[in-house]
Amino acid sequence: MKFMKLGSRPDTFYTTEAVRSVSSEVSSDLIIQVKGSRYLLHKFPLLSKCLRLQRLCSEYQEASQHQIIQLHDFPSGVEAFELCAKFCYGITITLSAYNIVASRCAAEYLQMTEDVEKGNLIYKLEVFFNSCILQGWRDSIATLQSTKAFPLWSEELGITSRCIEAIASKVLTHPSKVSLSHSYSRRGRDDMSCNGAESLRHNKPANRGWWAEDIAELGIDLYWRTMIAIKSGGKMPSHLIGDALKIYASKWLPNISKNGRDHKQGSI
Repeated sequence: MKFMKLGSRPDTFYTTEAVRSVSSEVSSDLIIQVKGSRYLLHKFPLLSKCLRLQRLCSEYQEASQHQIIQLHDFPSGVEAFELCAKFCYGITITLSAYNIVASRCAAEYLQMTEDVEKGNLIYKLEVFFNSCILQGWRDSIATLQSTKAFPLWSEELGITSRCIEAIASKVLTHPSKVSLSHSYSRRGRDDMSCNGAESLRHNKPANRGWWAEDIAELGIDLYWRTMIAIKSGGKMPSHLIGDALKIYASKWLPNISKNGRDHKQGSI
């Protein structure tokens, strides 16, 4: 899986009495409450990169030492918020297919755009997403799977559609040109930086149906949309589409049938 590191400062966030803060010689002046967690931070680094926080602070001026901001409708979890906060402080953060969606939604909510500062987080996330995530087979699938937690935001930001397009494009590529393992689910984990090359120590796919087992990991909605994109390409033989559907059915239908029987037995 590919990853990218941003920032150079060591992680100085710490927890005291259920409050997250950051070590600094400057006194904190901002309290942010998000998803039941409380953060004691500083206005300058956060407001210099987050337009939403700028607006919230200007709308609710307080005379106390600490201004309190509540993010009731924050779309991601506290991990994504803290990642954005660390970016503002210049603390090293690591991006991968497993946190790119949550981070992108969080950055969009906080409005970390180029209008606030050049080279802001949204820009860097988009560069990583387009140039690294979408270029990798495993990364594209893992990212697409993670959109389930943020369906509306992922659709609005075009994350879901771009992942599906990238996967379909790779499926429609001749197998001799795809340096990927036969199975995503059985493949060993290869960590590499965004600039690293895909490992070639695995065998190349032997036939044009190499992808079927891999995308069978997707939920039914995302799987169906991906299959439509593949079929719309007009290059995939019908029998391979049929084989892929059989693989998906054999993976999920037994569980559905079993759950159905259990439900009926429990209702008697």
